Amino acid sequence: MINTGHGYIRTTDPDDAPAFARLYDPLGPPRAAALDLRREPILPSVDEVREMLARQETRQGAVYTVENREGEVRGFCSVRGVNAEAAFGEMAVMFADPADYAAPLAEEAAHFLFERAYARQRLAKLIGHALDGECELREFFARLGFEHCGVQREVLHARGRWHDLETFSHFKA
Repeated sequence: MINTGHGYIRTTDPDDAPAFARLYDPLGPPRAAALDLRREPILPSVDEVREMLARQETRQGAVYTVENREGEVRGFCSVRGVNAEAAFGEMAVMFADPADYAAPLAEEAAHFLFERAYARQRLAKLIGHALDGECELREFFARLGFEHCGVQREVLHARGRWHDLETFSHFKA
């Protein structure tokens, strides 16, 4: 467990499955980090999430739990889809409450991921994705120095309308 100043970051374990699965709620707001490689929503059950989290230690790109000082799970973060040859990966950050993207704990989670990606995994670039409705996440990427790279139009149909997916990139300093 890492003390970040405003909370804690730790490796996600199978007991976090209910909180993690809630972020994939089809009745909640669509999230870019909850899409698969085909840009379709993933709808895992709590048991499927628990099984995935139990297997994660054997894979690169572990999922981390972000907790506040009181030990309440606020969200999850990861560097996933690492392409070692091209030296890049995708930064995924999901908070249950969009207001948490403006909190210091979110920036601490991002800097934790930067250290893992740039220093430990020796990546040169991180990319991030946000759907058009994820305004707080888009502002979060901008505050961290991510640059806009483009928009994929009408990638996802959810909650009665089409959503665009914006891509951002961040290079190692």
